[in-house]
Amino acid sequence: MTNRVGAGDRKSWAREHFNGIENVLMPSFNPDLTELDEEGIRIDVRQSKRHGFFGSLCSVETGLTPEEKVRFVEIACDEAGNDYGISISLAGDTLEGDLELLAAAEKAGATHGLLSFPQAFVPKSQDDIYDYGRRLAESTNMGIYLFVSDKFGFGRFHPSGVPFDAYEKLADLPNVVAMKVGGMDAGMIYECFERFSDRLLVTSVNIGLIPLLRKSYDVRWTGAWTAEALQGPDQPHAVNMMKALLENRTDEAMGHYWRMAPALRTMMAIMAPLMPTGAYHWPLLKYQQWLSGGNGGLTRQPAMRVFQHNLQMIRGGLAAVGVQCPDPDEDFFLGRSNVARLRGGQAQAAE
Repeated sequence: MTNRVGAGDRKSWAREHFNGIENVLMPSFNPDLTELDEEGIRIDVRQSKRHGFFGSLCSVETGLTPEEKVRFVEIACDEAGNDYGISISLAGDTLEGDLELLAAAEKAGATHGLLSFPQAFVPKSQDDIYDYGRRLAESTNMGIYLFVSDKFGFGRFHPSGVPFDAYEKLADLPNVVAMKVGGMDAGMIYECFERFSDRLLVTSVNIGLIPLLRKSYDVRWTGAWTAEALQGPDQPHAVNMMKALLENRTDEAMGHYWRMAPALRTMMAIMAPLMPTGAYHWPLLKYQQWLSGGNGGLTRQPAMRVFQHNLQMIRGGLAAVGVQCPDPDEDFFLGRSNVARLRGGQAQAAE
């Protein structure tokens, strides 16, 4: 997956490459969380490729300095190579900061970025939203995909929380290529697909809806989210489901869906209480990845606390779909690469 295309070629580039699942990368740190752990980040990129994803989103809103955000993306791009996509979450504190991150990410070889908005961004009109997104998109040749989420506080512009007028204009920009529809409101999901599927690669984070949506809208991908919650590299249920759907083998796809259903129920039980808050439980997301071979390890504050009953629930859900992790939970808190260094060996993915 090469980044060497112009902005005007991005829509066709996305149609070629956005096939399957995009997951999420979170940074790894040394034991006292003072520095990035390069090997830990590389483990997670390698594991993402082993899972069969087409790309990974770098979540930089995880307690990183501006310099660390850039270094995180540089490490991910270097490990990914030219055959795997790396995107970035444009969720910084200011527009200027995200413009600088976009420029650095493009130089490093990142392929696309997820449009988000700072906490302090309080638009007076949808024109303000459009202008914000336009400045980011026009600053880069990278692809940009729109994020539909009620956490941005745009409900005053439309009852769905989606600023449709602004997004309609952004969708026509040459390097705005896709739309990630967060949230579970059926009417909002329908409206997004109806309005934008003729110009953008629209998807839902609700993987259970993808077979139905594909029948009407030719959905080709889902992301960015931690699909490792549903599978392991040797049990790629979600990836196989998407592959079967893309090849119009719907009955086979539903077989894969039902095989991963126990883990999906567990994931939703963990995530459902958090969704209305607009917050992400970074450590639990890393734990989901760690169980099938990811690096694991805690993230910096602010971060939610990890409780044993959550770990047991997640481990049980993945075990039910065939993912077995022999490592003790205490190893998760340090991360594979740190554990290996402390024990004088090399970090190995879980079998």
